Amino acid sequence: MTARTMVLAGGVVLAGAVLPDGAAGQRNDAQFAGGPEPLRGEFHFHGALAVPVGEFGNHVNLGGGTGLGGLLFLDERGLAAIRVEGSFVVYGHESYRTSLSPTVPFVDVDVSTTNSILAMGVGPQVYLGSGPLRPYFFGTAGFSYFITETSVSGDGYDEPFASTTNFDDFNLALAAGAGLSVSLREGEKPISLDLAAHYQHNGLTEYLTDGAQNLRQLPRGRWRANPVVSDANLLTYRVGVSLGTR
Repeated sequence: MTARTMVLAGGVVLAGAVLPDGAAGQRNDAQFAGGPEPLRGEFHFHGALAVPVGEFGNHVNLGGGTGLGGLLFLDERGLAAIRVEGSFVVYGHESYRTSLSPTVPFVDVDVSTTNSILAMGVGPQVYLGSGPLRPYFFGTAGFSYFITETSVSGDGYDEPFASTTNFDDFNLALAAGAGLSVSLREGEKPISLDLAAHYQHNGLTEYLTDGAQNLRQLPRGRWRANPVVSDANLLTYRVGVSLGTR
């Protein structure tokens, strides 16, 4: 299972855990009075531009990724919530074409090395008011998982037929951010545009970057990883969509 698959699967499980089924839960007074039932939660997904901060920016360039998660509202007005989310960011990628092996020189394959960060967290989120425009703040605590993988694939195949984890590191991650939720559709299944900036503190981390100096080929088909050691903090700018559930 690749890191991307892990974060998507994990995010779906976590989001599902905080978003109750539509038939579950108690009905509130507004519903009995004939009004709409308040939102119990939201499911959200986003695309992100990742900007390395501090020392991390001396070793890597801009990255990009995706994420998903959910909210469980703690009050009827939907101003306070518990936030659960997972994200996947790629901060480096290299690819080249070569023969399958010295003994099979007439079959070419694509060799790709990807540097990525899988992160998950949970924490509070607070909206500053209600209405079509809802600014908010949030904070989470969780983990970040830095991983470098090399995979081999052939022509006409999306999935690799062989892969290796070259290096990985697991850290505590603390994050904070702010955003703006813009209503696109009201009603039983509301939809909102979600714009946010998110700072993730990963602290001192060992990780690989692009370049032969960090993943070096040795004689007789062997290799050696030479990780960088530094703070590896990120600032991500996100654009996403939120789907409400009642």
